[in-house]
Amino acid sequence: MFPTRRDFQAMAERTQTGILIHEAASKNILWANPAACRMFGFTLEELRPLKAHHMSSQERQYRRALGVAWLQSAVVHGSSRRQWKYRTKDGVDFLTDANASLVQFQDGPVVMVEFRNISEEVEIQQELSWVSQSLQRIMTHTSAGILVLDDGNCIDDISPLAARLFGSTTERLMGAHLEDLGRCDPSLDSEQVVSKLASGTGSVKIRQKIERPDGRVTWLAGELEDVVHDGMVSRVLVIRDVTDRVELEQRHEYQVANLQYLSRYNAMGDMAMILAHELGQPLAASSNYLRGLQRRVAGGTLDRDQLSYGLDMAEKQLSRAAEIVASVKRYVRRIESTSSAIDLNDVMEESLYFVRLRAAERGVRVVVDRTVESLPVQGESVLIGQVIINLCFNAIDEIVLPTTETKELRVTTCRDGDWACIRVADEGRGMERAPRNQLVSGAFSAKQDGSGLGLIVSEHIVERHGGDIEFSPNEPQGTEVRLRLPIAGGTRLVGV
Repeated sequence: MFPTRRDFQAMAERTQTGILIHEAASKNILWANPAACRMFGFTLEELRPLKAHHMSSQERQYRRALGVAWLQSAVVHGSSRRQWKYRTKDGVDFLTDANASLVQFQDGPVVMVEFRNISEEVEIQQELSWVSQSLQRIMTHTSAGILVLDDGNCIDDISPLAARLFGSTTERLMGAHLEDLGRCDPSLDSEQVVSKLASGTGSVKIRQKIERPDGRVTWLAGELEDVVHDGMVSRVLVIRDVTDRVELEQRHEYQVANLQYLSRYNAMGDMAMILAHELGQPLAASSNYLRGLQRRVAGGTLDRDQLSYGLDMAEKQLSRAAEIVASVKRYVRRIESTSSAIDLNDVMEESLYFVRLRAAERGVRVVVDRTVESLPVQGESVLIGQVIINLCFNAIDEIVLPTTETKELRVTTCRDGDWACIRVADEGRGMERAPRNQLVSGAFSAKQDGSGLGLIVSEHIVERHGGDIEFSPNEPQGTEVRLRLPIAGGTRLVGV
């Protein structure tokens, strides 16, 4: 039995491949099968009057002249195949694999175009190609090595790059226990590693110290994971050289320790100056009272009232000296303090004791506006206190200049969202004499020999606590310094 003409028509109507019949001479559409109509979103009656530019993409490579030339090539050569981007009734472009063939109908030659939508195929191919190229680039440029370990964490297989990271060859490293090559942190036998790998919920980050025979130390970091594939479980370690990063961390830790030492050293220097200066007045006054009593005793003119008055005044001056010593002792007792939960208001009050001493000596009034709200922060109170003292001392040095009319230092605390803030304001010369980005680096100093080192240290301390220091103009005149630290438990908190 052979297919009839009706059978061929039925096949054309049922196929999922789109079919367009064009008149060979005019290229007008004569007929389209249902699949083509569905792809375009047109009925057959709507398709027939359309020209190539009505149903093709507006991109330049699919313009009408090229479409006509493609169909004409089929007329001349019998067939012509290419990718062509059509456009639906709704204006959506879709890419097709299209083949135009010359067919002799009873009424004359036609061009039959068979096409199928390959947009998804091309998109998948492009994605796969991108992934393949990306993986190739990663494999080419990555600095990571790969090891396959057995259940006892001995090396089953190792990439050449990984072997070089260990300073050896693949042949020498095969069968070696990973921890025989260098100490792992955490240990591969630790409960943390064993339980994590047994759960199959992810990888374990490890760091390994490799000591070379020549005395050099290499630090490796990687992720250890049990990978399930083809019914098997392989323990895979991906490592890379992080020596530069570890050395940078070590240098940073040294710098932080040195910074804290410098800050504490400065604090001790400030306390020594306070003791030398502030104790001098009450001790000298008490000495004067006692010498006065001695002279009266020697002259035989001392009565009970004079003795009582002289001793009372000497006692008051000595009590004043004791108060100063106690305050300094409380401050110094915290010099070696570690990070803890503190209230910024309390740190400010303790620091203002020394600020008021300096201000009173130089004729500056201190105005404090303390918020009633608690300002909990995490940090080292002595370092933060040193910053507050430093900022206030700098402001006082500016206030005492002859050009500053208002001899007033204003200190304010407040909460701003997740930040605890202290503002130190003066009405001195202001910021016009130095760019804002040079203030901390030393340009902002009222002293002729000022280097700004105190501000640099202060900035580093505050940054170490996750905060910042900002300088801004104080209206109508002067400068305002804002110190911000993250509220303990807030989203901005940074560990010290």
